[in-house]
Amino acid sequence: MILNKIREMMKEQNINAYIIPTLDPHGSEYLPEHFKERKFVTGFSGSQGTALITEEAALLWTDGRYFIQAEKEIKDTGFSLMKMGIEGYPTLNEWLQENLAPNSTVGLNAKYYLQSNYEELEKLLSDKKIKIVDSDLISDLWTDRPALSNSEVFLHDIKYTGLSSEEKIEQVREELSKVKADLTILNGLDDIAWIFNIRANDIKNTPVVISYAVIEQEQAYLFIDSAKLKESVKKELEKFCAIKSYDEIFDHVANYTDKTIYINVNRINRKLYSEIGPSNRIVRGKDISSKLKSIKNKVELENQKNAYIKDGVALAKFTYWIKTQEDISKYNEYEVSEKLLEFRKMQEGFIEPSFDTIAAYGPNAAMMHYTATEKENAQLQSRGFLLVDSGGQYIDGTTDITRTIVLGELTEEEKIDFTYVLKSHLALMGIVFLKGTDDRQLDAITRAPIWKYRYDYKSGTGHGVGYLLGVHETPPTVSMKSAGNEVKVGMIFSNEPGIYKEGKHGIRTENIVEVIEDVKNESGTFLKLNTISYAPIDLEAIDVNYLDEDEIALLNEYHAKVYDKLSPYLSEDEREWLKTNIRKITR
Repeated sequence: MILNKIREMMKEQNINAYIIPTLDPHGSEYLPEHFKERKFVTGFSGSQGTALITEEAALLWTDGRYFIQAEKEIKDTGFSLMKMGIEGYPTLNEWLQENLAPNSTVGLNAKYYLQSNYEELEKLLSDKKIKIVDSDLISDLWTDRPALSNSEVFLHDIKYTGLSSEEKIEQVREELSKVKADLTILNGLDDIAWIFNIRANDIKNTPVVISYAVIEQEQAYLFIDSAKLKESVKKELEKFCAIKSYDEIFDHVANYTDKTIYINVNRINRKLYSEIGPSNRIVRGKDISSKLKSIKNKVELENQKNAYIKDGVALAKFTYWIKTQEDISKYNEYEVSEKLLEFRKMQEGFIEPSFDTIAAYGPNAAMMHYTATEKENAQLQSRGFLLVDSGGQYIDGTTDITRTIVLGELTEEEKIDFTYVLKSHLALMGIVFLKGTDDRQLDAITRAPIWKYRYDYKSGTGHGVGYLLGVHETPPTVSMKSAGNEVKVGMIFSNEPGIYKEGKHGIRTENIVEVIEDVKNESGTFLKLNTISYAPIDLEAIDVNYLDEDEIALLNEYHAKVYDKLSPYLSEDEREWLKTNIRKITR
């Protein structure tokens, strides 16, 4: 058993507690298979969670999206689930503080631990004089560990990016000058891909390349496996940066002396941070490039909107296909997700999904990040809901959209739940807000209708979306847990409230919105949201008695846009079906 072997190694190295986070050296949300150590040890396959092993305990922390899934996957592994955000369950740090004896030793792999989390842990354990050591207990045990990807890098053309790499680097340098910094160290793969206008396939469904970067006032460096660069790409990059091997980053950083270095400690790994010499001054802040790329330029916005029309066409064709099947019970969740992929592949510029499609029938949809496989799936039935959360990577943008589709007869509870989710969705869709509003405030406004129903969803309301990058991007983070990011013109993010009832159903309606200016008057500048994703919202599931006139008008207005944007690309039968199924509704 892996757990016993790790405990043996801990005993040999005098380690009392060993922490295994869900992380790679770059703080990525979705990890290359090579870095999925927590999954290897615990069996839990979700995208978020932290494992802790001591002589007596083996614990897994994860959030509400994964409670049901985690309970199933860690069964018989020796691990117990710790439910984050639920009363009665201490956090990882609280557990360590309460249960570790003075002068104990905590082990972790410093490459897979964020500097900010390390500092928090160090401060927490200092009173008990608990030592933290850098230790890798997994590599020797993981004998069939997947190799790192060797995908080829391609350049994202300026007709899609709107700005050259040189222009983006100059923007970073301008921001460095404002804080009187000599350089910044970039650890995040999405930031590096955006700045250098490079894409690859080193992470499934996220077109980034494993790399580090340093931008100084006079020079830029890209640390990458040069075997991934064909000669034409290398020549283009060398016009504005020096290319060094991937592992050279540690020696490069160690050689800096008497410099002012701008760093995001919430993104850089502890190992790299520890290489910075004491003569240097550290300026802390969010990644400059993350703030820059969160506000899409005009070219990016135009292309992203085009990608959402193509994606909407694929989803409309898929929904028509579902709705016109004589016997939907012939299909399972995995088969319909593959069918949706077929429709996306028909669209110009499609590259790959932007994440593993969630096609969840009935009770499975209560697991927010459930994914069916060819071997493990549920058969559909001609009743209840099919929740489909999916997206695509296109050469001109990244998409993400969720629809809950009626397969047959619904209960009154299912209709009411669907309608309250829609009410919350429309609350955000139709909002007007004062410039300076932050993402936490939008989260509360969106939840209000569902809260009035005395229910809640254990996830955020929305997230930023990358541009041929990660489907999840920050800022903004429309969530109660957000640190508070101002919502600015040019940002795009998801609007995805939901209701999830274990053993019954899961319902989510998701669109992507763009922040645009509304009006200026004596009260200030007002902003509003423009929905840029288009797909029918299933009218069969709506109880109009729970909608007010403004909500009905907003839904009808949205559906008119759906028909206008998608109908030119549909067959005659599909158009007629769409027209009927997004007809105007009244009370």
